[in-house]
Amino acid sequence: MTPQRLEGPGFTMELEERAGFLRAVVRGAEDTAAVSTAYWKRLGAECQQRGATAILVLEDLPPWPDAGPEVFEAVTDAMVSAGFCDIRCAFVDLNEEVEANEYGMIVGADKGLTIMMFSNESYAERWLRFGSPHPAAIRPNA
Repeated sequence: MTPQRLEGPGFTMELEERAGFLRAVVRGAEDTAAVSTAYWKRLGAECQQRGATAILVLEDLPPWPDAGPEVFEAVTDAMVSAGFCDIRCAFVDLNEEVEANEYGMIVGADKGLTIMMFSNESYAERWLRFGSPHPAAIRPNA
C-alpha cells in the first residue's frame, strides 16, 4: 500500500497501514509544543478513524533545545485527549534525543500511556508485534 501523505501545522506525515499497526513518519522544520501536540492529535484521530490500536511513530524533527517539563505535560496531555491510552505506541526519534524522550515516556506512563522509545524501526516493530500486551487487554473487567 502506498503511504498517505497528510499536512498539518508545522509538519507533514506519511501514514501506512501495516498488519496489526499504523506506521507514521512525521517530518517538519522545527519541533515545538504546538507542532508536537498538533501531530499527536492528528495521529490519534487517524488511529480512531482506522480502528488502529497500535502505532509506530518515526519522528524526523530537529532537536528541541529548550523543552522543559511543562512541554512534556502539554504533549502527553494532548496524547491522552487524543485517545492514546487505548493505543500501544512505539516511538523512534530519528534524531535520537534520548534523554528528552525518556522523560516524555515517564510522564506519559504516569498518565496511562503505553509508549516505548526505540533506537530503530525494527526493534520498535518487534515490540509492537510481539511485546507484552497492552494494559487494557489485561485489566480485569475491561
